Amino acid sequence: MRYIDVHKIEDAVQLLDWDATRQAHFNAMAGMSVTDRKIYITSHPDWNQLQSIMLGVSHNKCWYSEAPIGNGDLEVDHFRPKNKSKQKLDFTDPKSKSTVHKINGYWWLAYDWDNYRLAGALTNKLRRDRLGDCDDVKGKGDYFPLDLTTGRVANDEENIICEEPILLDPVNPVDVCLLTFDKGIPIPATNSLEEIDRVKQSIFYYHLDLDQLNKDRKIVWDDCVEQLKDAKESIDNSITPADKKVMMKKCFREIRKLVDSERKAFTSTAKACLMVYSELSGFPWLKDLVRTL
Repeated sequence: MRYIDVHKIEDAVQLLDWDATRQAHFNAMAGMSVTDRKIYITSHPDWNQLQSIMLGVSHNKCWYSEAPIGNGDLEVDHFRPKNKSKQKLDFTDPKSKSTVHKINGYWWLAYDWDNYRLAGALTNKLRRDRLGDCDDVKGKGDYFPLDLTTGRVANDEENIICEEPILLDPVNPVDVCLLTFDKGIPIPATNSLEEIDRVKQSIFYYHLDLDQLNKDRKIVWDDCVEQLKDAKESIDNSITPADKKVMMKKCFREIRKLVDSERKAFTSTAKACLMVYSELSGFPWLKDLVRTL
């Protein structure tokens, strides 16, 4: 997961006069029953007009998993679900029942563009890990877990500031910093027990530990390690201090490409690898590079 600056799409959204679109749909749903409102929202998926804009911001990658989005394999996800909102009583138990927070979901946010996140189907849809040895069904779907010890469920049309979402949000830079990777496996990057729980639930609901994703991230990790070792050898074998500076500059330029979020998938995995190796003996120069990322 890499930080997504949603303000980058604000101008493009305004050019579409999205405020008028949102207000028109909001007015149309006024007074509808829960059933009729769900039918209306399902039959008016205008948010798909924003797909190309959102793809441009993430450079064709899922906002949650940072996986490249293939042909037809993308969806505009409503961060706060549009039709129903629920969470598992115990996400660690595959047989755990779910509790419904809002039977009609956050319908009044269905056409709010800042509630949209671009998601690959592997993350957004409920499904079993077809490659892994596991029958658990994961995926975001209609799930939107909340911390009800410090917040509460928002009433219809109420300001959502009263809520404390558990899921990490890619548009929140603080949330993004809580997740890292170890050889491609998603893990918490915090010592806070509360935040660790948020990370684990996000991994579960976003299906970030999907075996397919783990394997793809492991490839990125291994490529990063190989390039770091080659860079170390070249720098260590430099004959003079001047030669060493030239080689470091060259290696820095190539290594930075590993975490170029605009060009590659899973750059957060590559960044995690660089941070791990910057603490290892023999890579003192890598700390200087990491500080610039």
